[in-house]
Amino acid sequence: MGDTEAWIRMYEEQVRHGRHHEALRSQSTNIIVAVSAALVAFLGSEAASELSPLAVGTFMAIINVYGFFLSIKHYERSRMHVTVAGEYRKVVSASSILNGTTIDEARERGRKKHQGRFKLSRWIRAYMLWSGLHVALALIGVLIAVQSYI
Repeated sequence: MGDTEAWIRMYEEQVRHGRHHEALRSQSTNIIVAVSAALVAFLGSEAASELSPLAVGTFMAIINVYGFFLSIKHYERSRMHVTVAGEYRKVVSASSILNGTTIDEARERGRKKHQGRFKLSRWIRAYMLWSGLHVALALIGVLIAVQSYI
């Protein structure tokens, strides 16, 4: 195995780990959203008369606060792996020149084209949307919990 191939394998491994954290974030958010939806549906059923909205709302708020922090942590871990992969990519790029262009130069041209096409939406961070979903559901849980006192 050549030196460049070793760097490429290290790059691929970091990218794989980054994707794994994104998949975990997605899966955990899906589970927590499904549980939250089930709790809201349960409150609307006849069986809910025996259970306090305070307990349901509090539980919903707690699992979504947990989901918020879990989402932020998986984002941080994903970014760490992507950052390390970027450092490996720079080494591979410096040693891989084709027609006078490095991998990083081609990547930068692609990024600039993309930024030109998505001038507004590129400023919206996906992790903020993922995490914001948990914040919104936690607030709904708090509203459910306090509705019995209003």
